[in-house]
Amino acid sequence: MKIEIRARGRRRAVEITPAPDGLTVLLDGEATPARLERVAGSECWRLIAGGVSIPVRLHEAGGVLHATVGASRVALDVRRALPVPSRRAAGAAGSGRVEVRAPMPGLVVAIPVAGGSDVSEGTAVAVIEAMKMQMEVPSPASGRVEEVRVAPGQEVAGGQVLVVVAASREAPDLEGTP
Repeated sequence: MKIEIRARGRRRAVEITPAPDGLTVLLDGEATPARLERVAGSECWRLIAGGVSIPVRLHEAGGVLHATVGASRVALDVRRALPVPSRRAAGAAGSGRVEVRAPMPGLVVAIPVAGGSDVSEGTAVAVIEAMKMQMEVPSPASGRVEEVRVAPGQEVAGGQVLVVVAASREAPDLEGTP
């Protein structure tokens, strides 16, 4: 999973991938093995990275995610770093079946669409929770929902097909755009 974190005026790109004994965190091109363990009976976590154990507490207040790391409290803006499709790629998705896949492993919290319903590009077709954060999964194209392959409460793997959309054939005129 690739995310972008903004804190204290700095923006950092972070890539987190599963590893046999925890996670691998790629920050500024440097890979660090890490583990995140929940402290039993509390809202706190223990981040273990580079042989150091750091207490972490994440909580939301006023629509802002706050992280207390050690003795420091920081307001975070965490966004999923999604590849930005080119207009040509978006136009190609304008015809045929489009499989909407889970961007990461997690728990399906909601499926706000049903088979046969019409969706616009960018409409949320699923909500997934991972690491206590919920993320809406948008439809990459306008069209009609052909299949819903998951249900709320179901665990999904990264890349698993959630919903299939029959994309509308009306592709915008993209002549001469990348």
